[in-house]
Order: sequence, then C-alpha cells, then structure tokens
Amino acid sequence: MERLTMHASFPTLGQVMRFAFAASGVLPRKRGEDDGVTEQDKKRIQQQLKRLADEDGKLLDQSQELISQLSNILAATLTNTKALVSIGETTMDLFEVYNAVVQDEGTFLGEQESIAWFCRIHAIPRLVLSIQKHLLRFNVAASGLITPDEADWYLPTFSQDGITWPLAKAMRWAYRVCDTNRTRFHYPGKSTWTENEELARNLANAEDWCEGRRTPSWTALHWTFSRSFEHLASIEDVNDKRDITESLRESILLVLFLARLSTYVCKALAQTYGQTFLEQLVSQFQQHRAWLAVETASLRDTTADYIREKAVPASAVDEVWWQFSDAFWRWFSYRSIASAHQVHALLDPDSDDQFPEETVADLISMFGDYGVRTTLEKIAISSETKIPDGFAQWLHAGLDLKSNPACSDDDIDRYEHELHDRNLSSCLGWLASWLRAVARYRAEDYRAAFDYIEEAFQCAKYRAGKHQYKLVNQYVELAAKVGSWKSFTKGIAWARYLGLQVRWLRDKDPTEENLRFVFATMKVARYAEL
Repeated sequence: MERLTMHASFPTLGQVMRFAFAASGVLPRKRGEDDGVTEQDKKRIQQQLKRLADEDGKLLDQSQELISQLSNILAATLTNTKALVSIGETTMDLFEVYNAVVQDEGTFLGEQESIAWFCRIHAIPRLVLSIQKHLLRFNVAASGLITPDEADWYLPTFSQDGITWPLAKAMRWAYRVCDTNRTRFHYPGKSTWTENEELARNLANAEDWCEGRRTPSWTALHWTFSRSFEHLASIEDVNDKRDITESLRESILLVLFLARLSTYVCKALAQTYGQTFLEQLVSQFQQHRAWLAVETASLRDTTADYIREKAVPASAVDEVWWQFSDAFWRWFSYRSIASAHQVHALLDPDSDDQFPEETVADLISMFGDYGVRTTLEKIAISSETKIPDGFAQWLHAGLDLKSNPACSDDDIDRYEHELHDRNLSSCLGWLASWLRAVARYRAEDYRAAFDYIEEAFQCAKYRAGKHQYKLVNQYVELAAKVGSWKSFTKGIAWARYLGLQVRWLRDKDPTEENLRFVFATMKVARYAEL
C-alpha cells in the first residue's frame, strides 16, 4: 500500500487509481506474453495516472477512462463476459462510493484512519451488496463457471498456524480439479533425468505464491498457468498428460484472478493495520453476506419460478433476470433508505443505550434484517470515532474570523496557536491559510493572497467535503488575478468534481471560450463577501 500521510485527509484520486491498477496486477510485464498491453499502451496508462495524480483536466472523466482501460486489459485474459462486466460494475460502484464520501462528508481523521473508517462504514457493505447485485443482474450463474466448494475461498482464513491467503486456496483447488498436484501441474514429467529451465522456474514461482511468500502480478500468474495448460496437453506421458477443457481453463483463470486480487488487498490491509483489523473486516463481510442472503433468496426463487412457469425461452432468460433484478434492487434501495430513516428517528442522540431487542424485532418485521442490522452497525461504528475536542468550536471560530473585515495577522496568529495547542492543526490548518489569504485579498495584495489560498486549497481538497464552495471560488478568482491559467483550470476541475458551481460559469460547459470569459472576468471582479 502506498505511503500514507498523517494529516487529516482521504487518499487522492491518483492514489486510489494507482492502487486499483496495482491490486489488479496488470501493468508489470516481465515476460513476453501477449496480454493485450503493448509497451505503448503501458506508457500511455502511466501518463494518464500521472495526469490524474496532478489533477489536471476532467477528474471524473479521466478516472472512468482509466477504469474502462483496466477492464479492456482484463478482457484479454478473462474471457467470460458476464463475469468481467460484473467485476467492472462492482469496481465502479466502489469508486462512486469513494467519490460521494470525498465530495460530501470530509474527514478530521488522518489518511490511514480515514481509509480504515471508509472500509468499515462504506467499502465492505457496498462490496457485499454489489457482488450479489451484479451476479444476479447479469445471470452469471448461467455461464457454467465452476468455483471452489468452500464458501470463503476468496477470503483469507485465520488459524493458530497463521493466515491462509485466497490465492493459496485457489491454486490448490486448481490442482485438484485438474486431477494432479502442484509439481506435476507446473513441471509435468519432472524426474532426476529431466532438466527444463522454464518449467523449473514456473514450479519455484508457484511454490512461493502458494506458500504466501510473494504475490505475483496477474500477468505472471496468468502466463504461468496458461503455459502449464499447454505443457499438460502436449506431454506424452499418460500419467502426467491432462487435456484441460476451455471451459475449465476459463473457470480456473477467473478464480485465480479474484483470489489474487483479494490476496493483494488483504495483505496490504494486514501490513498497514494488522491482522486483527483484517479479521474484523472479513467477519463484517461474512455477516453482511449472511444478512443479504435472506433478501436475495426471494429474488432468486421469484425469478426462477417465473422463468419455469412462463416457459421463458433460453434467449430471453438473461433479460428476465435483468428486469426482475432491476425492479428488486430499486425496491431494496427505497426500503433500506426508509429503514435508516426510521432507525434514526427512534434513536436518542443523548443516550448510549442500545436499542431494545423488541424494538429491533419490530423494525425487522417492517424493513427486513439487512436494512435494520446494517444501519445499527453503521451507528455503532460511527460512535467509535470521536470528533476531536473543540473541533466544531474552532471551525466556527475560524469561519467567524473570515467574515470579520477587521481580522488581522495577529488574530490569525492567535487562532493558529489555539489550533496547535488543541491538536487541531492537522484537520483545520487549511482554515488558517485561508484566513491569511482573505486578509491579503482585502488589502488587494493578490499575489500574496494567492500563495496562501493555494496552500488552503490543496490542504482542504480531501478533507473539507462539500463545504468548499467559497474557498474554491476564491482560489479560482485569485488564480485569474495573478494570471495562472493552470491553477485556474485545476480549480475549475476540482469544483466540477465536487459538484460545485463556479461564479460566472455556473451550469455552462467548461469550453475554452467559456473558461476564457470567466478567467478574464475574474481578473477584474472583486467580491465584498468572502
């Protein structure tokens, strides 16, 4: 996992997208196999990742383009269209949740703590829901894919002996369904009289991967297993020869990809937060899956009954699953929202007492297990995260200073000292920089004001949530006043990512002509209310 900062912040868009590519394991290319990614493609993607990290251009469009390219790369190695689309839709769901949190909620936690909070409050619930939603919508079960019998094959298992990673489970399953063992799978015909450097290397790598000593790139894992399929089919010794069908190969490779992806993410979490936190997330995933299973069982039964009773032709079955699923998940969303509203309406904000079981039972009878249990869980997790003492008070104190035309550097110095003494600098330091920018704006020292507003803008981005309208607009204005077109366009891009309107642009498209007009207007405009 990328090095995390200590100041209050969510990870940046660039960090998120780099992690997505690293987790999928598609860019490393130490072998010469045809994986659909040329060196030119790889360089272009690296440039796009850098551009996103620099936050230059349309941020959402760039992010979605990178996710689309990731899907296209995977399509060269994962041939089951339904499964691939389901993976892509789940990825997009998680990305949209991340965007919504950055845009709306903000954070007073350090980056590492913010990620942990996001995993428990948003990522795990959304992941469980999205997996089930898209498996049913796209009727993936009809693809004939086979997966390990173990329900948790894609999750790590914990024991006194350590952690068994999903990739190890998947590899051992692959050897079993091919009716062979690891040595014969990767080095068929191996004996004291044989010597094949490639097969020996493949076997050594497989041993390292299966024992958890290293996590391969997907490129390397796919290449190694694909080569083994070829060698098993071509060897003459009937004891080692295996003709693995295309459908079984497809299933094995898909299972390996998902297991490797899970292993990479879980190892990163364990390395950063420790095994106990990882166990907590896995337990939460399993609990959400159990709660949701009751709900999805009715959808499965209703859809299957309709298909049987109406004798739906095979060509129309997928469409029926799509329509029934779409109606179900819309209803499910409305009911979950109503459930959350009802739970919060009954909640006593001044009491730490848990809901009486009879109240919980009544709510479940109205809204179902999933909506009620997940809302109560979210409330419990949120209560574990305490707002820093004085946070609200000194946030409002800073905003009051900003509105005071007589605010001086001495006032701001005292404010900064208060933030430092109360350990609030990491989450409210951006406000002190903004105050200094405002003071210089009022004195019409726009160059000095821009230097401070740029610092405030950069610091507030991934921590201030939706409360950035005035800050971003003033940043854009001062960028125009000092003639910095690059900073101006970056401010516009960030405003559009947050869904904020920019003065003079409003709902207009950010065309070159419109942006030049706003740039020229803001050079001379001056606002009394800051």
